[in-house]
Amino acid sequence: MAEGSHAMRESRAAGLWDHTYPLHPFLFAAAAVVALWARNLNHASPADIAPSLLGSLAFALVLYLAVSALRRRFDATGAVIASIWVAGILFYADLFGRLNGLLDGGYSMLRSLPVALLVLAVVTVAALRLPRITRFSHSVLNGIALVLFITPAWQAASYEWRNGEARAAYDADRAYAEMQQHLPANAEAPRPPDIYHFVFDRYASEEVLARHYDLDNSAIVKFLEEHGFYVAHASNSNYQKTGHSLASTFYMDYLDVLADDGRATGANWHPIYKMLDDHRVARFLKARGYDFIQFGSWWVGTFHNPLAEENRPHGFSEFGMLYLRRTMLKPLFHALPDTPLTMRLDWDNAQCQRVARQVEEIKAIGPREEPVYVFAHFLVPHGPYPFAADGRCLGQKESAERGSRQGFIDQVAYANRIIEEIVTTLQAGDREPPIILIQADEGPFPERDGRVPWQQASTEELRIKTGILNAYYFPSRDYRLLRPDITPVNSYRVLFNSYFSGDFPLLADRIFAFPNDSTLYEFHDVTRKVRAPAHMAGGGPGEPSSGPDELVAPRPY
Repeated sequence: MAEGSHAMRESRAAGLWDHTYPLHPFLFAAAAVVALWARNLNHASPADIAPSLLGSLAFALVLYLAVSALRRRFDATGAVIASIWVAGILFYADLFGRLNGLLDGGYSMLRSLPVALLVLAVVTVAALRLPRITRFSHSVLNGIALVLFITPAWQAASYEWRNGEARAAYDADRAYAEMQQHLPANAEAPRPPDIYHFVFDRYASEEVLARHYDLDNSAIVKFLEEHGFYVAHASNSNYQKTGHSLASTFYMDYLDVLADDGRATGANWHPIYKMLDDHRVARFLKARGYDFIQFGSWWVGTFHNPLAEENRPHGFSEFGMLYLRRTMLKPLFHALPDTPLTMRLDWDNAQCQRVARQVEEIKAIGPREEPVYVFAHFLVPHGPYPFAADGRCLGQKESAERGSRQGFIDQVAYANRIIEEIVTTLQAGDREPPIILIQADEGPFPERDGRVPWQQASTEELRIKTGILNAYYFPSRDYRLLRPDITPVNSYRVLFNSYFSGDFPLLADRIFAFPNDSTLYEFHDVTRKVRAPAHMAGGGPGEPSSGPDELVAPRPY
């Protein structure tokens, strides 16, 4: 009897599992993520792709288990069926993109969805009806999936081997230690004021808006000044790109540390991202007892900060958005009724959901027992341009009909609305007024020949790209260290000197341009060119960039 029961159990086990291993559904799931990573190695790190990778593997597991449960066994056929749908769903844009073009499926890829589902269903039926071929296909799919995974994984590993040391160009511990010489040894002090720092991406200076967009933006400047702000009317960004500008702002110095290090080269953004993840300002304020809250955008540079107690980016990361838009979720969401979830894969709709929610959460922070440091990066008036002037979210058709120029102007108006709401809230009531910084990281992109290196751009092009809004509110109203042409690299030097007894020397306000996105660390000083009087500016595209200003002081460290 015992021998018979044992034989029956073995027979049942053999019926449940045919002794094949379902590797390919999981390899296909991983390959879909790693393949996109291999095309974005200069931007994405393993931490950036981890959520997408884990989500895809979990999806493959659920799908495989569901197929096996329906068929009541774990076998090659179930694995093949799982792979059909894993590959069809996760590689949707690669497999059906050309078909979508033939069907004129457009942006949503919706017209290709029924055909794609039919193709996947037919292949599934074939796998069920032809078990011998299916078992052979199981082995073949293991090989195909392995190649699809190993190829981009090898590219990523090779990239890390060649470029991984570039991250070491920035040493966060050393950077923080270097600033200690400018701070008092005794940090004991009454509770310092809360600090709110808002960056409105590509918010141009009042002069640029008037000259190139026929926009009189004096009302918001008047509002800020009436509310006690110091507005630096002649300010410029220190670099022409967000990453460099924010990195230098939080490093409180220029990016020579990267330019002078041979490991930081080419189009590798990782040294910049490392500076944004672990910067001097956050370290200093956290050491003084501040709670750090970051309201980032989808962009990898501000989406998540490891030093922050709270990260509130709301929505998908840049990599997550790019990845999911290549899957079947994109046409499927467009086929479903519009909801916040189904609209979140569209850059513009996701932006609408993110910004308004972040503004309300910032206004609701209120007083806390510990001082709070809030940094918010708003992609307004940065494109795409989904907002009306009153903050209403426009549909894609309505936004396209309005045009990018008017879209930018309307988003400046919406940014002004946000500024007024937040400033009014932060200065209201019995709460201790906080320090408030309102800045842009760069100006809008001028129409120009992209083949011309930025340091050779015309004077007017550089003025458009670097002319920014830059305003400060100190509760003490002591603005003696500020000046009309101050740039963001000096913002925290002034703040720490004014409120934390620092003795940071103010740097000469310089403007740098790097040629293009393939030469991120080749910095050219264009300060004199940008700030020369109009009658001296010249500015043809072929004009060589000026040398460093005579006023440039030596770097303090």
